[in-house]
Amino acid sequence: MDSNLRLAWTQIVTAEDYDEHMAAVGQAQAAAALTLELIQKAALHEGSRLVIAGAGTGRMFDFLNVDLFRPFHLVCTDLNPTFLATLRAQLFTRGLEVQIVADDLEHTALPAHPEFLLATLLLEHIDWHKGVEAITALHPGACGIIIQENPPGMTTAVTPGRRIPPSIAAAVKIAEPKLVPHDEMMSAFEARGYHCAFSNCREVADGKRLVSTLLVP
Repeated sequence: MDSNLRLAWTQIVTAEDYDEHMAAVGQAQAAAALTLELIQKAALHEGSRLVIAGAGTGRMFDFLNVDLFRPFHLVCTDLNPTFLATLRAQLFTRGLEVQIVADDLEHTALPAHPEFLLATLLLEHIDWHKGVEAITALHPGACGIIIQENPPGMTTAVTPGRRIPPSIAAAVKIAEPKLVPHDEMMSAFEARGYHCAFSNCREVADGKRLVSTLLVP
C-alpha cells in the first residue's frame, strides 16, 4: 500500500466524513444492494465464515437488513481502528455478533479458507495485484469483489469539482485511490484459479457505477 494512502486512511479521513461522503454519492447504498446479491448467489451454508475485508465504518450496513448475516460467522477487517470501533458500535446496537480484526490485506494474518470473502472498494486503495494475490492465497470458497468504474474521460477516483468532506479533501491532496481495470483484474484472478460466476452493477453519482463480481475456484 502506498505510504501516503496508508497515512490518509489511518490518520486523516474521519469516520464521520467517510460516512457522509459514501451516502451522499450513493456508493454505500449501491454496495449494500450488490453485497446482498453476492451473498445470496454464493449460497453459503449456516455457520460459514464470511470475511469483509476493508469493512471501514460499515456504512453500507445502514442500507442492509443485518439479518442477512446472522446465519454466518461474520469477520470484519480494516486498517483503521477508529473505523472498526464505529463499525463495532453500529452492529452491537443491532444485536449482530461480529469478530473485529485490525488487518492489512497485503500482509494479512487472517486464517485461510473462509467460505466467502468480500472486498468492496478496497483494491482501489492498495496495490491491486497484491490484493488479488492475497485474496486468492487465502483460498476462499468464493469471493465477492466490488470496484468502481468511471464514465469515459473521467480518470480520477474522486470526481473533479465535487464537494467532499474536509478530511477526505485533505487526504486527496497527498494520495488518491487508483481505479482498477476490470479486465486486467479478471485476468489476474483467472491466472490464480478463480473465474467469474456472476456479475452485476449499480449506478451511483456522477455517471459512475459500482461493479460486482462473484468469483469461484
